[in-house]
Amino acid sequence: MQKMSNSALVSYRRISPNKTINRNHAIDTITIHCMAGNLSVEACGSLFARAAKKASSNYGVGSDGRIALYVEEKDRSWCSSNAENDHRAVTIEVANDSGAPDWHVSDKAMESLVRLIADICKRNQIMELKWKADKKLIGQVDKQNMTVHRWFAAKACPGNYLYEKHGYIAEQVNMLLNGVHTDAGTAYTDITREIMTEREIWNRLKAFGLNDYAVAGVMGNLYAESGLKAENLQNSYNKSLDMTDEQYTIAVDNGSYTNFVYDKAGYGLAQWTYWSRKKALKDFAESSGRSIGDSGMQLDFLCEELSGSGYLSVMKALKGAKTIREASDAMLTGYEKPADQSGAVKKMRASYGETYYNKYANRTEGAETPYQIRVTIPDLYIRKGPGVSYQKTKFTGAGTFTIVEEAAGKIDGKGTIGKWGLLKAYQKNRNGWVCLLYTQKIE
Repeated sequence: MQKMSNSALVSYRRISPNKTINRNHAIDTITIHCMAGNLSVEACGSLFARAAKKASSNYGVGSDGRIALYVEEKDRSWCSSNAENDHRAVTIEVANDSGAPDWHVSDKAMESLVRLIADICKRNQIMELKWKADKKLIGQVDKQNMTVHRWFAAKACPGNYLYEKHGYIAEQVNMLLNGVHTDAGTAYTDITREIMTEREIWNRLKAFGLNDYAVAGVMGNLYAESGLKAENLQNSYNKSLDMTDEQYTIAVDNGSYTNFVYDKAGYGLAQWTYWSRKKALKDFAESSGRSIGDSGMQLDFLCEELSGSGYLSVMKALKGAKTIREASDAMLTGYEKPADQSGAVKKMRASYGETYYNKYANRTEGAETPYQIRVTIPDLYIRKGPGVSYQKTKFTGAGTFTIVEEAAGKIDGKGTIGKWGLLKAYQKNRNGWVCLLYTQKIE
């Protein structure tokens, strides 16, 4: 089966408990449903969050065009009254701006629906969307790869309006897949964003000349600002477009941006949104579909700004950082500049950086584990966690040992961070760590 991902077009996420973990079939079908009401993506998400409801869908589309994720694509939703269909289909609930018998949907919802389906098809290697309005072709995806709820249960879903629009939807999606501009907006080849992995972000910042502490501190702050998620960045960008340039400039300058854009950490996404405005990406996004969700372009701008004369002190602190906290504080106070710069905030942001340090510091992508180390000193402590604050258990003694995992942790009472290794003998309970500073890796 192909590796499954979720759409970067999502602006709201609430995962439902009503699902089957890990679908048993590759995604090759699209099933469009109607909400039978003008529900917001939040209201629909609240319904699917009720275990007693025993229903869900992979995605939802509101009348305002916003897109929600309720069940990840890797999992089967409970949506179509047919397990076999839901295991192979991505299911999408669409809000209705009028009632029975047609259950009409808004133009914005239709545009978003088409773009969402094109995105799903592109990521799941569905080269063409096919609709014959023929129930007998269920499962014959080479002839028809769209299904409807009414074929599996005595329901009107997806309503007459959407049912009659299936041919149009397939046509519009296929035009997007072929790079042709459509009624739904820009061609799919244009709206593709460079969504970088955490490892790619780490590597790009490392290539910029920052040490591991600095890269971890920067990434911790980017996480606090955006969660490093394209949907958060995109949502911030979209909200900023409701303001005039003058209003936005004032909001950024006085810090009140935190009153209109939040992420789960509670901080404004000011720098990223500010970048998109100042770089005139509104026009660029409208013409080509690229936007603030392009994390590669974000990092290019970040590195460009940090190299400028306005951030010399920040760059000096980053390049000289000897701890994650030093780098994180430099970004917090000198670049991100949120209204709340309390000790608690600084500690939290540095802890985000430690997470990235644990994953990527002093490692190459695809580095092999486990590996062996040699201990020559007789009194190397084994601790219950990666750091001197964890309880000691005993000494390793001199000898050869196998390391199965690495992590960052304090190596002295001054808060200096260094690498720790988990001994293979403690792999199950994960409470046997040694400081790698006092060992030799066996090549």
